[in-house]
This record gives sequence, structure tokens and C-alpha cells, in this order.
Amino acid sequence: MSDEYADTVPRRDYDTLDAKHCEITKALDKLAGEFHALGENNKRLLASKASIEEELFETKERCSELERAGTPRPQWDLCADFIGGGRDRWWQLASGLSSRDILRVLLKELGPAAESDHLEHFDGLGTDPVIPPYLRYEGKVRNLRLSRREISVIINDIWLGKMQSPDMPMQDFVTKYFEDRYQQPSIRAEWAYNLCAGAEQMLDEPQVKLFWGVLHGHLSEHIYWGHRAHWRALRDSLYRHAKDQETIPIEEFEKISKATFPLKSEVDIKNLMDVIRKQLKLKLGSNNINLDKLFQENEEGFDRVEFARELYRQRQLAQDKYIREVIAELGGKHAANKTVTVENLKRAFAIVDPAIDHIRMERYIRWAFSDRTSELNSIPPIPLRTLTTRLAAGDIERVGPRYRGTHRRTNYK
Repeated sequence: MSDEYADTVPRRDYDTLDAKHCEITKALDKLAGEFHALGENNKRLLASKASIEEELFETKERCSELERAGTPRPQWDLCADFIGGGRDRWWQLASGLSSRDILRVLLKELGPAAESDHLEHFDGLGTDPVIPPYLRYEGKVRNLRLSRREISVIINDIWLGKMQSPDMPMQDFVTKYFEDRYQQPSIRAEWAYNLCAGAEQMLDEPQVKLFWGVLHGHLSEHIYWGHRAHWRALRDSLYRHAKDQETIPIEEFEKISKATFPLKSEVDIKNLMDVIRKQLKLKLGSNNINLDKLFQENEEGFDRVEFARELYRQRQLAQDKYIREVIAELGGKHAANKTVTVENLKRAFAIVDPAIDHIRMERYIRWAFSDRTSELNSIPPIPLRTLTTRLAAGDIERVGPRYRGTHRRTNYK
């Protein structure tokens, strides 16, 4: 009998468990219903969000059209071309003021420059040898009132010509540039003086500031060529992957950008994508990037579009971080008066950037110590403060990641 009833349970236990099972089943069905309802509600909210975002985009487009079609207001931004310090200073002066107050600020800033004779002519600086050769001229120089675009076109043309004379100092090349184009000294002076006057008013533009720094010997022109090389490397990689098609999916663009610039962070890549969407005015849901439009180069140069500017900004930030790490290995800001030898700098570069090669390191060292010809072991030490300034003015780019361990070390002698 025990074998016959081995698989049975008391009726009371069965009824209790059955009732509990029914109760749990009902609770499960109720939760499943609530889950389904929440899922449907989530879908509706996502659809509503997408619809609102699309509506927001269209509303912004309509607002832009209305702004263009509305009654024009005074274009006070144009005044920045005539104010020392460029747009940044003009915005500080004019921000939040009424039109009447802005006019008063403008007249006050112009001061003597508001006199008609000063607006019409520049005074020649003379022919003293201390004057840059392209500005050596005596007498009145006509003010051509070049626009910001005209200044940008001239600067870009100078850079394009400079490709053929990489070893010529920028001041000498600019002198040759105007001599080759204008036979009369007075005409040469007009263009040279107007270029300098216009560029000085546009120092809020990173590309103009770079040209100005190179022209005066404050910055290395390798900064420009390095930036251009970055831009071309990414462009060529994208076109190769797209097999000469004019568009590429956004996901592929991100992947190739990471492969081309492996040291860029996820934030850097995201910022690049945000700038691209803004520059190309991509609508929500757009999945393709038009490479022809993105890399379009006009008379003002490749570096005038937002995408190229973002590449330049990221490159400079990465350089600043790299230099800070090198300086920290040399003692940091608190040791600004400490003298640094070539060997000290070699060791710092080797620690911070183990992947750096001998050729690149020597180029960095010669730039930092302002010595192109001497034997490295004969170059005298300089203060860390001076070294920091020189590194910041050069084209100093990290080659590879910094290894935190102590095993990956490269000794340079």
C-alpha cells in the first residue's frame, strides 16, 4: 500500500497549493498586463518625443526664415573690423546695449581714427631695417578697406604659395609674394599694409591668429601644416572607404575617425559629429554624411569651415595636455626658474610618450631650445619657463599613449 500511495499528497495540502497557484497566476497575469501597458505607453512617448523634436527642428528653420525676411537691424558686428581686439573685445563693449549706446561706444573707440584722413590712409613706417621688409615704405598708403573674406582669401593664397618654399621664413615669403604680384612699390605697400591692418582686426579668428603668429615668428608654421595633414588624412581615409562615393553612413564615419585618430577620446569624436551635423544641417534621422560638402575647400581655405576649426581646436587642446605632462616631469610650474638640459627634456619625452621616435624628438628639442644646427649635446640649458613658452608655440604632437607601468621605458642618449 505504501508503494501505491507514494506519489500522492493529502487533499488539504493539494487544495491549499492549488489556491496559492491560482492566486500567483492571477498576480502574474496582472503584472503582465501592466508591463504591456507600460510598454505601449513608452512607445507612444518615444513617438511623441520624435514628433516634438522634428517639430522643434522645423520651427527653428521657420524662425531662421523669418529672421532673414524681417526688417533688417543695424549689423553692429561689422564694427568689430575697425576695433582693436577684434570681435571678442567688440562683443564685450557692445553686449546688452541699445543701438544709441552702441553708437556712442563705437565713436569713442574710434577716437582719432574716426577722422576722415586717417580712415583714407595709413602712414608708412619707413625703410629702417628693423621694419619687416614687406612694410618698408615711406609716405601715405591708401586704405583699401578689405573685407574679412578678402583678408582670408589672401592669407590662404599665401599658405598655398608657401608650400613651394617650405624653408623660406614667412616674412621673406610674404615680401616675395607681393613683389611677384605688384611691380610698383606703392601698390605693394597698399596690399601689405591692408593685409596687416585687416589681420590685426581679425585675431579673434584662430586661423588668422595662427598666420599672424607665424608671420611675426611667435608660432611655428608646422602647426598649420600639421593641422592640414590631419584634415587631409581623415578626408583621404573616408573617400577610400566610401570607394569614391560622395556619401558615407554616420556609423562608418565615426569608426574611420577613431581609426585615423586613435588618441581621440569618445568626447572628441562626439564633438566632431555634433559639429558635422550643425555644418551640414543634417535633419533628425539622417544617416549619411555628404563628404563633398563636408570637405569642400573654397578660396578662403580648408580651415574656414566649422569641422576644420573643431579639428584644430582639439589638436591644440591635445597639445596643451601633452606639454603639461612633459613640464610636470621636468618639475612643473613651481620650478619655472629651474634650468633644463637637452637630456632632461629627452627623458621627459620618453616617459610621457614612449612611442616617440628619435627624429621627431630631435625636431621637438631643436624647436624648444631654438637651435637648428648645433650638436644636441652642446646646446646650453635654458630656464623651464622659456622652454614652456617655446613648446607651446611649436607643433608638438603626441605619438602614442602614455603607459602607466614602469616596464615600458625608452632610453634616449
